[in-house]
Amino acid sequence: MNAEDPWDRTSACELDPVRRAAFAQDLTRALTAHCPGSRAELRGSLARGTADAYSDIDIAWTVPGDRFDTCLAAVPGVLEAVSPLDSLRTDPESRNSRERRLLFAAFRGLPLFWRVDLEIGASPGAHRSGHGQDGPATDGDDWSRPASALANAVAATKAVLRGQPQNAQGLLERGLRRIDAPDGVSGRWFDDIRRLADTAADREPGLRPLADRVLRLAEGHRAQLMWWTFPADVRERVDALVLAGRTIQAVHAMRECGIEPRPELHTCVDVLEGRHGRH
Repeated sequence: MNAEDPWDRTSACELDPVRRAAFAQDLTRALTAHCPGSRAELRGSLARGTADAYSDIDIAWTVPGDRFDTCLAAVPGVLEAVSPLDSLRTDPESRNSRERRLLFAAFRGLPLFWRVDLEIGASPGAHRSGHGQDGPATDGDDWSRPASALANAVAATKAVLRGQPQNAQGLLERGLRRIDAPDGVSGRWFDDIRRLADTAADREPGLRPLADRVLRLAEGHRAQLMWWTFPADVRERVDALVLAGRTIQAVHAMRECGIEPRPELHTCVDVLEGRHGRH
């Protein structure tokens, strides 16, 4: 794995929602300013006020129909002017649409959790002369199954941290199937995420830097991923012991719960620190 990338630190400070909100506003302003008569606005959980620290950034950019193509072509430059791009990919389902495109942007200066989903649409009722019906969906050069699998690895990490292990399992299974890998998920979340990321990079070596970012992301949250690896009854017992101040017994409960390989002592201590903070 590469040396630590300072942009991959996703501590409470780095996941500051105020920072994310300011960045989202910079993006919407830049898009609107680039095309007079267009409108860029937040969608999803940020717009509803229900976002948590892990929520991504959903933006809808509505542009005049006769400028759809030129606005689409300008997107990389407009986004780069706000912050350096790490990757920009097009949803294959919308690739050949004459009126709508969905782009996925990752920025070098943001945590991987904060991907930008940018939907570009032509103004309702806009007429675009010289264009026929939408063509069939195609993958294109900027989209690949391994890249999509890495997106699933990030989403699965997010799901575990939100306490949604069933969602994480589905994301990992779909990601593994996408790259023709055995889709058995063990529930040892760090190991499962690592297997998906490494297999994706093996399938497409050019994705190794992104896969390493995903691995550093999972490593940074290893204690939280381990917490959700324990069965529910073990988590309840550990929390009860933490509340009772019985730290040694709590560590013993984690290490002797039957998980193989047995959790390492330092990982259990990190888990306990997180539980102390939660309580």
